[in-house]
Amino acid sequence: MRMGNLNKNILAILLGLLASFFLLEGLLRIFQPIEFRVKGNKIILPAHKKYQFTNDKTDKLDPIIYTSRNPMGFRGEIPPPNFADYLTMITVGGSTTACEAISDGKTWCDLLGKQLRQSFQPFWLNNAGLDGTTTYGHLILMEDFIIKLRPKVVLFLVGANELGLSDLTKWDVKFLKKPVTGALAALQEKLVNGSEALSYAINFYRYAKARKRGLHHQTFDFANLKSSVVSQEHIQSLIQLARAQHLEPFAARLTRLIDICRENSIEPVFITQPMVFGDLIDPVTGTDLGSADTHALNGKTFWQLLEIYNDVTRATARRHGVELIDLGREMPKSSAYYYDTFHYSNAGCELVADILGRHLEPFLKKKYPQFSTVRPSGEQTSHLASPTRRHDRHSRLPAFSGPPCGPTLQESR
Repeated sequence: MRMGNLNKNILAILLGLLASFFLLEGLLRIFQPIEFRVKGNKIILPAHKKYQFTNDKTDKLDPIIYTSRNPMGFRGEIPPPNFADYLTMITVGGSTTACEAISDGKTWCDLLGKQLRQSFQPFWLNNAGLDGTTTYGHLILMEDFIIKLRPKVVLFLVGANELGLSDLTKWDVKFLKKPVTGALAALQEKLVNGSEALSYAINFYRYAKARKRGLHHQTFDFANLKSSVVSQEHIQSLIQLARAQHLEPFAARLTRLIDICRENSIEPVFITQPMVFGDLIDPVTGTDLGSADTHALNGKTFWQLLEIYNDVTRATARRHGVELIDLGREMPKSSAYYYDTFHYSNAGCELVADILGRHLEPFLKKKYPQFSTVRPSGEQTSHLASPTRRHDRHSRLPAFSGPPCGPTLQESR
């Protein structure tokens, strides 16, 4: 009798949970309080969108932040009809490329485009950065979208979101088009991609992982950061773990990005990842950036770990003859240029654009002299030839793998 009552109670609980799930599912299909850009294992690019964020937390950003997305869901101008006649460039990366807390016209991608337009004509640049994207996501973005657009150059800013990533997870296997076969895999895909409730659960899980790793948007009071002491044994264990499990897969993903680019006549350029922390004193606040607490690490240790990944980027670029811009080492470590660990302030975006522009101008003049506004002899170039129309610049949206990390600033519409 007791067993029968127990079974009935368990059944009642299960039915109640099931009813609650369907109720939540219905509510989320009617009204979605949060706009996620990942649903299951697919990305939803916010095409034709405009956003307004209110910032009352730092004077390093605009008080009102305006951002927008073009018909492709990227930041920047729409592709020109005569796309093949332009020197075309797309930036790929995570939140430090997307610059979600920087107003249109002030991101480093916008400023870089403005700078390069002075030396190259006609020139077009779009920002395809997505918060939380790792090199897993970059691979899908390249395969499903960018190779169909076929820009001449793609810049990859990589490193921050790779920390702690090893080889393919069961989700990444699907993202890289090597799905688990069978009816169970098909059912799993339908449930994850078709359910709003499951999509929210997965996105919150991804965000929690990103937050734990210190990769979400924050605003630091650099003058009052807490200190943290990390033992040498713990540092060595983290470094050994990265070398044993994470670096080789990262190098393989970078190599695959190079292969995809070259198979499609795209020139890849790698950029190492900078961060504000390191073994030095902040010149603005006098804070010791080496001892500053950074999510169970300190600034010195965090930078040591990131540099291991940057070394992989450097070595991979050198091995395959890819142009490398070592922004990680060239970007000054100063709180004037960051509002948190990785994300740039308005002034930081200006400096990033300046550093990248100084390296890209001679590289592009050598690689694409036909677009230079001034020939080596001083002869002015002209780009008034009749356009050649491309028909493949619009394509289906790519999949995405990576935790969604949006700005913590208050969003208003």
